[in-house]
Amino acid sequence: MPVTGPPLLGRTQSPVGWVVGFVRAPAADVLEADLGWRRGLGQRLEVSPPTPFPACLSLLEPLEAPWTTELLVDCGPWTAYLNNHKDGGDPTAAAGELARQLGTRCVIAVHSPPHGPGHASTQMWVHGPDGEPPLMAERTLAASRQDGRWSWYESGRPLPFEDVARYGARRIRDRFDRALLVAHLHALGIEVDDPTWFGPGVAVRQVVPWPTRPESVEEALERLEVGSR
Repeated sequence: MPVTGPPLLGRTQSPVGWVVGFVRAPAADVLEADLGWRRGLGQRLEVSPPTPFPACLSLLEPLEAPWTTELLVDCGPWTAYLNNHKDGGDPTAAAGELARQLGTRCVIAVHSPPHGPGHASTQMWVHGPDGEPPLMAERTLAASRQDGRWSWYESGRPLPFEDVARYGARRIRDRFDRALLVAHLHALGIEVDDPTWFGPGVAVRQVVPWPTRPESVEEALERLEVGSR
């Protein structure tokens, strides 16, 4: 999976990384929590050696549903969490649970470019110990298009760096786009468009007795009709 630019959130590795979780804890702590949690559930696991970024993204192939493989990437004070769900990843529940166990903040970043019959989405969810139970949500922003129809959702108190006037734009697609998502992540200390910010990644694969529906990245792109309007 060669990389010539930012790999995640709808860039060179699409659809891998359309949805990425960031847990504010060292990767070793997140990995320990993940392994303990999953082994406690009786899951049989295979753990890869650390692999440099972005080569570690290939450990998520093939893409599957249900997903079986998680990738934890060392980002210093943060850990990036991805998995191999074939529709761009599905880290929301697992990354949130790991953050809850560690008593820390979790940020879910979403950017899926135009695909299928009129779909697209840019979202940011911030959860943490100071958030509102039961999900401990602090702030949610979401500009989404389903079947050609745009919708806007926001909740929680604006974060200090937000320019809330932006959310009054007439066109929903202009209220929260990828550039603003990346700027918000930067303000939180997450340098998602800088490949050098990411350290090595470790894959945790569940060995499951049931069949999955595997796809290559190329097959997923064709099925999702990426680039359609």
